[in-house]
Amino acid sequence: MKLENSPIIIRLEDEPPSSRRRFMGYAPASCSFWRFGIDSTFYTFDGDHNCSIGKVIHGLREAAEVKDNDDVKLLTSIGWLSMEDISKLPRLPRKAAISYIPVDMLEGDVVPGNDLDLITFFCNAEQVMLVVDAAERAGIEYRIRSRPTCAILGEAYLMKGIVIGLGCTPSRLRTPYSANDLFVAIHPSIVGRLIEHLRQVVKVEEYLHANKAMLLG
Repeated sequence: MKLENSPIIIRLEDEPPSSRRRFMGYAPASCSFWRFGIDSTFYTFDGDHNCSIGKVIHGLREAAEVKDNDDVKLLTSIGWLSMEDISKLPRLPRKAAISYIPVDMLEGDVVPGNDLDLITFFCNAEQVMLVVDAAERAGIEYRIRSRPTCAILGEAYLMKGIVIGLGCTPSRLRTPYSANDLFVAIHPSIVGRLIEHLRQVVKVEEYLHANKAMLLG
């Protein structure tokens, strides 16, 4: 697919992993860890997540516990979403820590497809097209959603499928990334099937590019 950056494995940990370092620094939002996780492996605690919506999605807070937070007050006051919306967001189960591991830096204690909870990556519209085509060929359920961006994690986890995120303004403001960036979250249980069909899709696309003269007339 020629991704610009490595996909990221997200692992929900029952206890802090000794094989990884704790995240040190400040992340304005939970989705910021996707950017940091491109070339670094680390784990986070509750206190490292500074977005109220992100805390809910990651199972760290109930919706009622964040209603008086400044960011939630802003977003609900302008109608970006309501407290009812927040209470209905798809959530990950609460764990002691959350690890972020670039696929390019897989460690011995992580077995692809078995010992992980989610895979996510940045991509563009053409790459999303390939993922959707492969998912349809494989009979894998996929969904598309916009706000909030991090909800793709909870939704993909719960549906055991693929969720494509269009991004959202709070995420783009807190975690600088291109306006052209899209996001994909994948449940590990369907990765093998997806890759099998993705290889076929990519071959077809490469053939089309190599023979574009036939399409141009």
